[in-house]
Amino acid sequence: MEIGEAFNQTQRYSREAYATGQGLFQFIQLFVISNGVNTRYYSNGTNNIEFTFPWATIKNKPINEIVDFAQAFLTPQHITDMMTQYMVLLETSTPPALMVLRPYQIYAVQKIVDRVKNSNKNGYIWHTTGSGKTLTSFKASQIIMKMPDVAKVLFVVDRNDLDTQTLKEFNAFKKDSVDSTTNTKTLVDQLDQQHDKLIVTTIQKLNKAISTDRYIEHIQYLQDKKVVFIFDECHRSQFGETHRNIKKFFKNAQMFGFTGTPIFEENSQSKAGLKLTTSSLFDECLHEYVIVDAIRDKNVLQFKIDYLGK
Repeated sequence: MEIGEAFNQTQRYSREAYATGQGLFQFIQLFVISNGVNTRYYSNGTNNIEFTFPWATIKNKPINEIVDFAQAFLTPQHITDMMTQYMVLLETSTPPALMVLRPYQIYAVQKIVDRVKNSNKNGYIWHTTGSGKTLTSFKASQIIMKMPDVAKVLFVVDRNDLDTQTLKEFNAFKKDSVDSTTNTKTLVDQLDQQHDKLIVTTIQKLNKAISTDRYIEHIQYLQDKKVVFIFDECHRSQFGETHRNIKKFFKNAQMFGFTGTPIFEENSQSKAGLKLTTSSLFDECLHEYVIVDAIRDKNVLQFKIDYLGK
């Protein structure tokens, strides 16, 4: 039968059996549906079959067959991780809605978390524009900030106009989780408070904070502590100098960048004789989910191509 039939069935269960508020069924977080050759998972509360996902390999190859899916997805360890680590409650919707991460988002989070736990090396994530990088980086930040040896997690955006947008997105995942930093002093105050572990700011404010003498005394205690930086769109043009300033100030900094358009040698510009590439700033690429993957999975719109002449 069509997979849509299974989806409609769980919709019916939700309305008739689970929504009564009695018993264990109301606590269901995830559904898995299959017709044997087509298998999907999704969070409880999903109303559109477009938001049901196949599981996939780390190389983004979809796993559709029920037996292969079960071996990869339905192990006790994996299901436990899915329910305890890779669900997000979107608190701005009424009632609050559950969201579950897609495979490539989970692999990226795992790679970053693993690197923070087991090394001091940096890394970057190449996920195409429009594939939900903010959700991925929020989830990574949320897991990392619980690690006892991490003093701060800074989520850094580049342009001032992005600040409000990213803030809205972060606060949509968890209400008031991030305070708006309207000026550098606010950022310095947040850095000064030891209980405030997750901070969203712009790269310009961060650069000012670590380059201004009157601010430095407030944040000096962080110089030798483990501070994890997550950069949204990590390839901006002025990034080289700021990057050096951050590394100079935070001796124990670990940096991760998200980008939809990484800079390689062949599309890089030279500065002072040095070719600035994404990997020169962030070491190696930890996970890829490129535009071809996203179009195949219908996570972004397709290109329409017209040929004029040859």
